[in-house]
Amino acid sequence: MSAAHHTRFASPVTLLREWSERSDQQALHEALFLGFTVDLPFLEKVAIPVARGLGARTAVIGDAAQGLYDPVDVRMAGRSYLHGLASCQRAFHPKVVLLIGEHACRLAVGSGNPTLSGWGANDELWTVVETEDNDSHALLADLADWLDALPSAVELAPWSASHLTELAALLTERHVNAPAGPDSGARLLHNLQESLLDQLPLGPVDELHAYAPFVDEAGHALSGLLGRLAPRRTILGLQPRWSSYDAGAIKRALGGFDAQIRFLEETRMRHGKFVEWQVGGCRYALTGSPNLTRAALCTSTQDGGNCELAVIAADTAPLLPEQGRITSLASLTGRTIRPFESTGHTLVLLGAKTDSEGLHVSLAHPQLLPVVISTSPDGSPGSWTQTGTIPAGASACSFPLPEVPGAAVRATCARPDGTTAESAVVFVYSPVHCARRHSADSGPRLRDDYTVQSLFADERAARRFETDLLRLRELTAGMSAPRVSSAGDATAGSVTSSSVDRWDAYLADCCRMIGAPLTDLAFGTSQLDLPQAPSSGWIVSAVTLGVREEDDEEHEDETEEVDLPTTSEPLVPYVAPEQRARCRAWAQRWVAALTGPDRSAAPVPVRLLVASLYVQLLAAGVWDEQDQSWRDGLSCLLDALGSEDLAAEADHDAPPESRRRLDAVAAVVMTLLVQDATFTGGGEHDVLAARAWHGGKAMIARAEPAEAEDLMIPPERALARVAPWSEVERLIALAQEDDPYAEAIEGLTAAGWSVVCEDGLWEIKGSFGNPLPVVAKAAERLGRHHADGVLVRARSKNRWAFMAWADPYLVLLNPPARVWRTYQVRLPATPESRFSGGDLSAIPGRVGSPIPLQKGPPEALRKILAEADLAYPELVSRLFTLDS
Repeated sequence: MSAAHHTRFASPVTLLREWSERSDQQALHEALFLGFTVDLPFLEKVAIPVARGLGARTAVIGDAAQGLYDPVDVRMAGRSYLHGLASCQRAFHPKVVLLIGEHACRLAVGSGNPTLSGWGANDELWTVVETEDNDSHALLADLADWLDALPSAVELAPWSASHLTELAALLTERHVNAPAGPDSGARLLHNLQESLLDQLPLGPVDELHAYAPFVDEAGHALSGLLGRLAPRRTILGLQPRWSSYDAGAIKRALGGFDAQIRFLEETRMRHGKFVEWQVGGCRYALTGSPNLTRAALCTSTQDGGNCELAVIAADTAPLLPEQGRITSLASLTGRTIRPFESTGHTLVLLGAKTDSEGLHVSLAHPQLLPVVISTSPDGSPGSWTQTGTIPAGASACSFPLPEVPGAAVRATCARPDGTTAESAVVFVYSPVHCARRHSADSGPRLRDDYTVQSLFADERAARRFETDLLRLRELTAGMSAPRVSSAGDATAGSVTSSSVDRWDAYLADCCRMIGAPLTDLAFGTSQLDLPQAPSSGWIVSAVTLGVREEDDEEHEDETEEVDLPTTSEPLVPYVAPEQRARCRAWAQRWVAALTGPDRSAAPVPVRLLVASLYVQLLAAGVWDEQDQSWRDGLSCLLDALGSEDLAAEADHDAPPESRRRLDAVAAVVMTLLVQDATFTGGGEHDVLAARAWHGGKAMIARAEPAEAEDLMIPPERALARVAPWSEVERLIALAQEDDPYAEAIEGLTAAGWSVVCEDGLWEIKGSFGNPLPVVAKAAERLGRHHADGVLVRARSKNRWAFMAWADPYLVLLNPPARVWRTYQVRLPATPESRFSGGDLSAIPGRVGSPIPLQKGPPEALRKILAEADLAYPELVSRLFTLDS
């Protein structure tokens, strides 16, 4: 079902209220309000909360020079809805309300601005279209064409333009897919490329009636109308005190025609504009935004006129009231011309947007001199700080630091004459905060709004958190990440929404799942209010008695501001000694809750959250020096971080930033785990680190340290375990090495030894008393990557030892004795374990008797030299040449 009708008293507020009272409880997907003058505080009281409460993505766009608001009175712009500005040579003057639901649609095109007067007090005219059951209407198709063409005719911020073109695509899609319906005859007219007057039919007509609150002082529009329609009789409506007109100009325009003036009642301001004519008993009407002025009716937007929107319809009811005193044209006197009023802003800032890449601002036109951009939390005097500068000749600029959604932004620029131009204030728009509510809002989430402080200090909160983790893991089994608020979710239907940054949308979904404070910790997106050690200084608390919220807000700028840290260095958490044992226990249980018995893993934000909490606890010195149980937790964390189901990730269209964060956090966790351990050693910690390393090496090789800089915490607490940037960077470089010996070399150099390989012979140098344990350790670790055997010499000052190792045979040369000793070393024994004591007399497994050097190599050494393509005399010469 679809219908279009004229109405004099309908208000967009009525349309919203009727939608909220629908029996089918159909969600509202989109709400668009266009006007000339826009009263944002008024809309935030009567319209925005209703539209947002119904689930709609909401936009309000008005003329760049006609805002009716003080920035300090605007609370929701940018945070709940898009407030955009439009600029053209004259006035951006259309009045449109568009409501789009899942199956229904409402469109109102008329004369009322989104202000208290336009939506309540004035006598306005609206054409309202109502559709149900996925029907469409010709006016909706016309509106889609106009919205699509609008950004090419008027200046809009890129995100405002994208918003309008997305709505156009949505309306077009609905119209194309809708069943064919009867043609009502009503069509939309605009003046982007052609004046409205040139689109009216040619006369003659029987009778012409017209009214508008503004009639241009030269009478051009009236002259043009009568010349186009050639009426036999004309009646012009005026409100004597409230209409803006010049009697002399009207007389000149209507002088050659049968024309009369009807003075209309002035109980209400009559703001509804219309031109209606009658031909052969059929009445036609043009209604909408255009006044009876040259800029509105006679000039196109591209030629310097206003931007107007109107509806032309047939078989309409009479619009000129019958009541009112009729007077002759000759008796008309007076001049009540009200000049076109503008704010006088010659510098036009169209908008500001924040996303993961920073703050983006857009000017209507480039300036000859640099433009300074300043921001304020609320637009109040004294709260403005300079953010950056748009270079001369540029109309847009991006600044790397994101701004708080809803913050006020203004532009200033020096003029050549020494004065300063200042723009109107705009508000930082966040596509994520303003996105339409969708089904993901009811998805799995933590039951409580936890904070980091509560998890560290509140045992009951920690217990609930563990239960929540287990429940969330079960509810999200097979789901690697929260489903990103896709473009299709941001609008109704399948039309994409390019204005919503995928990463911002992903973070918003994570906030819905685990809460904003924990999302910040999981992804390192902002500084956290971590627990800190109690201060020893005096703290004076401000006590407020009987102060209303409004009064408090009015005096906010009188309170003393607290100096906040400006450094980006991560904060160090504090855990009281009596709470540390409990924190250790809870940390281990949180880690265990990440992975189920069937190897199902918790969602990515939950895994990152627990990893970040664990790293914070290590930095807080929660584990004693002798307590190494934290290593098991880190190892399990690495397993959980690496259990990403790539197919599921692709299915949920997770942004690449989440993968980068996973890799970087894994690098930090691995850096902590390998401290005081090696990847090639045989100790308990070494084996644990080696197993985790081989499982997570691919992730760590992809990691970028900057993605987890918030977890590289300075070692300010006693017993702190931290991962410095340099260690993380070195570990990433090691993971990226193609050299199979890289891990062994890393382990050996970690002990303070230099490792060099030249023509098949490894040389280990360092400060050690007995070279036997060192050469055995090096031979075992380097030999793991070469099945044909390895040749190693370890030297410290004047002592050295040489080993040739090819499992299971080991050949040893230990000067000053110049003999070869051959040993058989079978698992579970290793060269390192056999020779760790350094006493040859206690080492079992020797094969045969020692062989003097001059008699040639033992059989095991001969095979290794053959594989290495190294002659025996050359080996002996190199060993003793190096010795000398």
